[in-house]
Amino acid sequence: MNRPAGKSTREMADRRRKSSINTGLVVLIAAIILGFIYFNSKTLGIGGAATLIILFALKFLADWYEGYNRRKTKEEKRAIRGAEAEENIGYLLDGLGEDYCVLNDVESPYGNIDHIVIGKNNGIFLIETKSHHGKVDISGNELLVNGKSPEKNFIGQTLKNTYWLKERVGDIIGLQPWITPILVFTNAFVPYSKPIKNIHIINKRFLLNTIFRTVKYTPINNRIWDAKEGVVSVLEQENKEGSSWEKTK
Repeated sequence: MNRPAGKSTREMADRRRKSSINTGLVVLIAAIILGFIYFNSKTLGIGGAATLIILFALKFLADWYEGYNRRKTKEEKRAIRGAEAEENIGYLLDGLGEDYCVLNDVESPYGNIDHIVIGKNNGIFLIETKSHHGKVDISGNELLVNGKSPEKNFIGQTLKNTYWLKERVGDIIGLQPWITPILVFTNAFVPYSKPIKNIHIINKRFLLNTIFRTVKYTPINNRIWDAKEGVVSVLEQENKEGSSWEKTK
């Protein structure tokens, strides 16, 4: 069964929230124990340097958890924004019509593939969705967001997933298909540029046009379309097995 768009990213946000809560409970219990020892230090025969160490430990725990919680909160919010972006693109792709088959949130060894589109007449598209704000620039073969390298290598991740998908589909149809990779930003301004390493980098407004204008009536595309049910079945099986892979989203 096809996953909803953004499912794994929503789950990631939930895991990050739970991790912060669970760690907070551990820190709270440790602080209660240390506080109990400190306020009962005379009864317990503890004094001098030991009480100073306890105070230092309490201060360290408070400062450490404050920083940890701040990081986890930012990561959770980033994951929620990512899920909303994937859901947005999923909604757009739902309108493609009967000549297209759409898969969302497909697991691979290199992190989940946000969307895969199989077109009756234009082959396979691999779509990675990013929720960043600001401006995207292209410098040679490097992608910059607001003048800086992004937190992850979007180009490298997209290429790895593209090669992986090409091999998986090739195993099914007996031929190596052409995969059209697209890196789509839902919020950032993306000026027109030529593809980087065959990856189209666009704003979401141009996503459907990019798909539609790639129509090519070729025998291999017809073969892919005829085998789409087998492709979908194999990729859904990857989702079942993918829980053992580390997500890189």
